[in-house]
Amino acid sequence: MQHANVDAYLPYAGDLAQACIPLGFFTAFCLQHHLLNPEVEQVHADLVTQCRYQEGPVSALFVALGAQLQEQHLSPMGLRFANQVLPGYRERFCEVFGEDSWRIKDEWSHYHRIATLLVRDLHGQPPTARSSWAGRMFGKLTRLWR
Repeated sequence: MQHANVDAYLPYAGDLAQACIPLGFFTAFCLQHHLLNPEVEQVHADLVTQCRYQEGPVSALFVALGAQLQEQHLSPMGLRFANQVLPGYRERFCEVFGEDSWRIKDEWSHYHRIATLLVRDLHGQPPTARSSWAGRMFGKLTRLWR
């Protein structure tokens, strides 16, 4: 069963190459975090290696999958993650990249911007630092001495 397809992004992007970038970033994230089916990694071993070393276009693996992400491409954990994230993914992609969303280059530096959010979706927010009453007082005292 098809889970995500480039056709859903084509009306916004204007051309096929640009439309592949958002889901290409998502697919690369899934690969980097072991959310893809191991069979996908075996079939596309060369692209997987390039992706792991962050060489070449980020969306290359997604394109090799026919510009669609099907349920059989994902591990069970990857499928749960995709079900959680993909419904609002296009909007979040546009929030991250702003008005340049549909003109960004298929580069790893751009991938890292969205990957930061996806890591939080996958693993949750990092815990906030909580200090004791004594720790807070010590911090205030040290600031006074500066």
